[in-house]
Formats: sequence, structure tokens, C-alpha cells
Amino acid sequence: MALYILVGAQNKIPHNIVEVTVDNDLVFMNDRYYSSGVTLEIYSITIKKSPINRILLPSDGDEITYYGLNITHHMYTPDDVTTSEIQLKDHPYATYLLFGNSKISFNHKKRIKKTSGIEIGLIGSVAGGEFLQNQSHNIFPSAYPSAGWNNQVKNDLCLQYSAVIEKGLLNLPWFEINGLIGGKLGIPHTEADIGSSFRIGYFKDYFRGIGIDIFSGWQAWLYCSGSIFLVNYNASLQGGTINQESVHTILYINNSLLHASFGGVLQYKRLCVKYGMEVRSPEFPDAFWHRWGHLNVSIAF
Repeated sequence: MALYILVGAQNKIPHNIVEVTVDNDLVFMNDRYYSSGVTLEIYSITIKKSPINRILLPSDGDEITYYGLNITHHMYTPDDVTTSEIQLKDHPYATYLLFGNSKISFNHKKRIKKTSGIEIGLIGSVAGGEFLQNQSHNIFPSAYPSAGWNNQVKNDLCLQYSAVIEKGLLNLPWFEINGLIGGKLGIPHTEADIGSSFRIGYFKDYFRGIGIDIFSGWQAWLYCSGSIFLVNYNASLQGGTINQESVHTILYINNSLLHASFGGVLQYKRLCVKYGMEVRSPEFPDAFWHRWGHLNVSIAF
């Protein structure tokens, strides 16, 4: 789960925005690896003075800048959730809950978007993965409780810094291509990625700010993106760095990954709905490719 509170800086953006994002692989009748994630975001004008913003990526005076607080919740399970025994060659049970401060800056003249943040939290049973998954499975007749949460990654501390820079490469009235480079340093993830994205349809300029905040008309487009990840550490597979008592971790992971996403977006006035699919290559030996559904709904008021 993630709660994100963002504010406009130099441009005094007046709108509050509520945003809900849900990731889940049940839409493809799977329940494995990255099983679910929920993000709650609230954009407001209250976090500009946070001292943590000083260590995030700097912004120029002519940029549109947003500041925020966030809560992130991700849950992971093995392919077979019906057994309580340890599955040494499968994904460990793991959940993490992170709290953070972030910053997003848009530079229309240079066609650059900068996103950065720092997060702190916990991985392990204190993040509530077992309770949340089994309670949600009780709602769906085709789902069943997961039996192996007693083998989940043990409680440990998480601290992570992240940054992404996006650059506009081609901007036409109906077609757009952007490139990106980013990375995360810390726990649960230490990794770098490079990729690109495109969208086709009817839309306003991506680098002028958050869409539903600055454009009140309708927009509709299809999107597709792809990235290459170079992974150094993944705590959902390898456990934390302080507590070494986890009964199930995977020592050797795949250090290079492919990730793709595609879907569609519809915006009308101050309401925006995005739905798509995410696909990722195997993250450890003997793993499968994995895909999950992605839904995002945001409202400005």
C-alpha cells in the first residue's frame, strides 16, 4: 500500500488529487511472485517544508515541482501457496511496508521530468502480508488461504533512496516517445534501469505537470514501455541485511531483467483512469515470466 501526499511548489497548483493504484496477478488466474501491491496517493499543499526534500534531486526555479509523503506496501508469494513446507527453489513469502518523502519536477523547456525519494520501513511479518492476503482470498470463491506464511522473510529494517530522470525524445500532437534512466539504492531494492516509453492518442504535453491537475479537458491514449534492470539486491528474495534468521531466502538471483508495460488511459475533466498489464522476466533461477494487472484511478478537486 502506498500513501502519497504531493504539493505544487513554484506554480502554486491549487488542486488536491486523490489517487488509488492496485497491482494484482489474480486477473491472470495466478498468485505468485509479486502477488499484489496497493498505492494510495493524496496530492496536497502541505509537505513543501519537509527537511528531507533537501537531499532529493534539485529543481530549477522555472520548473513545476511537487513534494510528497508516501506509504508503499508490496506482497510476494511462491508459485505453490497450498503447502506449508519450504520450497527452496521458489520465491519466499515476503512483505514490506515503506514510508517515504518524494519530489517530482517538470521542466517543459528542457523536456525533463525528475522523480526522487527516500523511504524507510520494515520487511517481514510486521508488514501484515499474511493477514491481508488471506483475508482478501476469503472474498473470492476461486482463491484459498496461503499455507506457508510461517516461512516468510524475517522482520528487518528497510532504507532506500530512489531517483528517475525522464527525457522527451519525440513530441508530436498524437505520438510521444520518452527515455528514462533510474535507480534505487538500499533495502529492499538496489538496482539500476534504463528504458523508454511511447504513447499514441489524444493528450496534452507530458512535461507540463501532472495531467489531471493542469488540464481539465478530455484525453485518451494507449501506452507501452520497456526497461532493462540491473539488479544488485532484492530483499523480497534475499532477505534483509541485519536479521539473518530467515528460514527461506534465495542467495543467487538473476542480475539482469526485462520489464514491460502496456495499456490505456482515459481522462475526463478531473477524473483519470489507467488500466494495463505489467510483465517481468524471471527474477531467479527456475522462475517463470510473471505478469500482473495494473489499475490506477485519480481524481482532482
